[in-house]
Amino acid sequence: MHVVFETDESFSFETLRALGYAVYGGADVGEILTAAQRITPGDGESWYREWRALADRVADTADACAAAGHPVSANSAYLRASNYYRTAEFFLRDDPTHDPRVADTSARAIETFRSAPDVQTQWARVRIPYEGVDLDGYYLHVSGHEPGPTLLAHGGFDSTVEEMFFAVGEAARRYGWNCLIFEGPGQGSALRHHGLTFRYDWEAVVSPVVDFALTLPGVDPDRLALLGMSMGGYLAPRAAAFEHRLAACIAFDGVMSMADAMPKTAAPESDPVQREAEMDTMIAHRAQAPTSLRWVLSNALWVFGVTTGRELLAEAAKYDLAEVVGRISCPTLVCEAENDQFFQGQPARLYEALDCPKTFLAFTSAEGAGEHCHEGALTLFHQRMFDWLDDTVR
Repeated sequence: MHVVFETDESFSFETLRALGYAVYGGADVGEILTAAQRITPGDGESWYREWRALADRVADTADACAAAGHPVSANSAYLRASNYYRTAEFFLRDDPTHDPRVADTSARAIETFRSAPDVQTQWARVRIPYEGVDLDGYYLHVSGHEPGPTLLAHGGFDSTVEEMFFAVGEAARRYGWNCLIFEGPGQGSALRHHGLTFRYDWEAVVSPVVDFALTLPGVDPDRLALLGMSMGGYLAPRAAAFEHRLAACIAFDGVMSMADAMPKTAAPESDPVQREAEMDTMIAHRAQAPTSLRWVLSNALWVFGVTTGRELLAEAAKYDLAEVVGRISCPTLVCEAENDQFFQGQPARLYEALDCPKTFLAFTSAEGAGEHCHEGALTLFHQRMFDWLDDTVR
């Protein structure tokens, strides 16, 4: 599914991703399409310039509405601005630790999100203790005086906790679920502010989150579900293999091996030295590569905290469920996107390897839901996912 950018799959997908959040207040169709038409395919500078200009303009509108006493209008504009700032920052990956635009634009995405009146009144900002730092999160309590089912949700390879509001948080409110959205090492502020890179043993992140969730009002300890989005489709099942206080796990979408999702070299698996050398060459010349390859390599170096092809291949190899998938005991939902450009075939592999109560949901192009994480079809995904949760956990 191409949105505006017929010749740039990555620009097209990220535009669809931003546009898909319109259903939960994160975008307006005309704003996005107009900005996208001014962007040159493959040109990351024009991408940043146009999305940043749109975000600044909508944020100014939000501030004006708030000052004039129009909270509904301000809420809408703040939420849209937050999504647009996140999208503007997305391709700034050539030198993210030194590019001042990364910190500034990310901070604006957070600031505008937290300024939205609905976020302030419905979601409690929380800090989750984790190995000497606090992980950012937001908690939605809708179960009233009685303990209710609670969804714990995190993203993946490029997510922020604020994006998880659009990806699943607002839907949880509509479906009557308490919801704790959070980010861990390698994501959002944990990466940008604390310098924490990903870790393959994600249970070390989720168990402190579960500990924290059990202190929150309205949480039923017997009805905790964990959702991981994108690369989170590896992370959440990995955590579920060791954290047995979970009543359900959702791989949105399923991932067995991150090594299999890394860019491929021509060298055979039996020749690791040549593979490492070819990966080093790709990394060194990524500025001349197509947008998707350039971004994947640059983002991987950042979020994994590596610098060489050897380090990248070695780190990615750690993210494999083969040895632990049999330890998952809670009911698990594995989702699949027909046209997934990142994890093609991996959801089926995960589903087959599971030895627990399990459900497989395939989303197709004919439904408009075949893109990675069903971007552009979130209402369909949420209908099927929350119906499964209601039937499984309640």
